[in-house]
Amino acid sequence: MRVSTSNFYILSLASMQARQADLDRVQRQLGSGLKLLQPADNPGAAASINRFQATLAATDAFTANINRANAALGAEESALSSVGDVLNRVRELTLQGLNAGQSAESRRGIAVEVRAMRSQLMALANSVGSDGEYLFAGYKVTTPPYQETAGVVSYVGDAGQRTLELSPGNNVVVADAGSAVFGSAREGNGVFRTVAGLANTGSLVVGGTAVVGAFIPDTYTASFTVGVDGVVSYSVTGAVSGPVASGTYADGDALSFAGVTLNLSGLPATGDVLRVTPAARQDAFAALEELAAALELPDGAPAQRAAQVNRLSRGLESLDQQLLHISAVRASVGARLQVGELVADAHAGAKLRTQEALSDVSDLDYAEAATRLAQQLTSLQAVQETFSRLASLSLFNYLR
Repeated sequence: MRVSTSNFYILSLASMQARQADLDRVQRQLGSGLKLLQPADNPGAAASINRFQATLAATDAFTANINRANAALGAEESALSSVGDVLNRVRELTLQGLNAGQSAESRRGIAVEVRAMRSQLMALANSVGSDGEYLFAGYKVTTPPYQETAGVVSYVGDAGQRTLELSPGNNVVVADAGSAVFGSAREGNGVFRTVAGLANTGSLVVGGTAVVGAFIPDTYTASFTVGVDGVVSYSVTGAVSGPVASGTYADGDALSFAGVTLNLSGLPATGDVLRVTPAARQDAFAALEELAAALELPDGAPAQRAAQVNRLSRGLESLDQQLLHISAVRASVGARLQVGELVADAHAGAKLRTQEALSDVSDLDYAEAATRLAQQLTSLQAVQETFSRLASLSLFNYLR
């Protein structure tokens, strides 16, 4: 077969260009570390790469949400820990105030510290997170949630609970509204509240209270009468239930009715009353103000001291409910932090598996590529050498 000179040059050039292209492709693969330099190289693998990269991007977004959630919940947990410290300090002060050895002046000094703790509590309720948003404001994150007017603390936030998505369909609350944290505890012992009549003139004091069986919700009034023989009798009447109990009372007896048990001490006067009502919700600021006001009551006469002890004891009960509620909120925050850790671990494992799959599809095998590079170089050199030798052949060269 005859091969013209021009055809020889064309074929040789095409062969060298093809090998040069192969060599260039290998060099670019080695430079980038990727098997695929463009989707057309392997459309199926390119689609898998896009899918894996989308999965990794979504995982990174969820991980960022987890970090934000952990920061917010960590700030809330820290604030709640300080709230617990404040309430425990107020509890210590209340127990000091209940001590019979305290004077009226020392109790007023204790009341000053209780109000200082109340101010500290308000500062904590208006805590700001690392993102500059108020922790307990609900959705109104740019406005302090608690404001004080004429000595009354009011919540001006809303009941919204901010959430973040930690994984598909898995949303976690990252901030509790102040109304749920500082305004949801029950007063009294958490089930009912006991109040001594303001006009009581005896020395009757309510100590511990308890629920025995099931409390029947109603407003009960226990009235006391002292007979001419000194025997104290009582009768308990419910606003709805009517008469529910009656009997005689001696110092130290317990009064029980409708699931209520009141441990009493001291002696009442005729006409003295105790009222028992279902426990309503009380915010922490009102609870602390009630204790401060009780500490400032006069205590010179036995009846005055009994009135002060009754209010302080009931205030202490309510304070314990505040502490229990704060502990429950902290436990909830801790559980949510734990969820974040578990989801973060799951994301880390899934990300590692996705990265491995992506690496299998996209990452270059350097040993194999280096071998191909050497082969392509050898092939190109062989073509170039062949062309050089054949191009120099001619009849005139032979005749010379």
